[in-house]
Amino acid sequence: MYLPKHFDQQDLDSLTSLLKAYPLGTLVTQHEGALEANHIPFLLDGNLAAGGKLIGHVAKGNPVWKNVAPAQESLVVFQGPEAYITPNWYPSKQVHHQVVPTYNYAVVHVYGTLSVIHDEATKHLIVTDLTRSMEKTRKSTWQVSDAPADFIEKMLNAIVGIELSITRVQAKWKVSQNRDLADRNGIAQALSEQLSSERDQRMSAIVRSGKGIGED
Repeated sequence: MYLPKHFDQQDLDSLTSLLKAYPLGTLVTQHEGALEANHIPFLLDGNLAAGGKLIGHVAKGNPVWKNVAPAQESLVVFQGPEAYITPNWYPSKQVHHQVVPTYNYAVVHVYGTLSVIHDEATKHLIVTDLTRSMEKTRKSTWQVSDAPADFIEKMLNAIVGIELSITRVQAKWKVSQNRDLADRNGIAQALSEQLSSERDQRMSAIVRSGKGIGED
């Protein structure tokens, strides 16, 4: 990933917050010289750093788990808030007009080695933890135990657990850090006025605070 120094994000809390808010990762693997991408919700186990793990599962019919090479590095990409930035939002436009459009975004790239999990008890724990994480903001929560045990057993037999052991992490917060304060404030204010778009509201908060996802 092209990563200019001023867009390099290394704050662990910010990175972790992005993964929790946007848990659907794009798993990129290699098989027989070809790249493959699968979209999988993940849970973070431990710190988002070497030694931590990303936990998820795939359908047994998905060949990605059959093609796991233990020593081969894989990549999971997590995409956070993103927004188009028009030059009309820059106060500096009124001064010199030397401005162009850009696109703001926050992403985390997690590299590591994959392993496969077939143990039924561990798969049950994976789906239980994933469900609990996804349901926690609901007024009425669904639990794995709400379904008949024999049905859950059948569903577990149709999936395979996967685990990415993290080796390194890169993160890029391209959120107008290269603009002066007046332009950043102009961007944040304009984005906050786009009331129909939640993504614009989230990007506004990041640009204004200079912090991470979900931070005040």
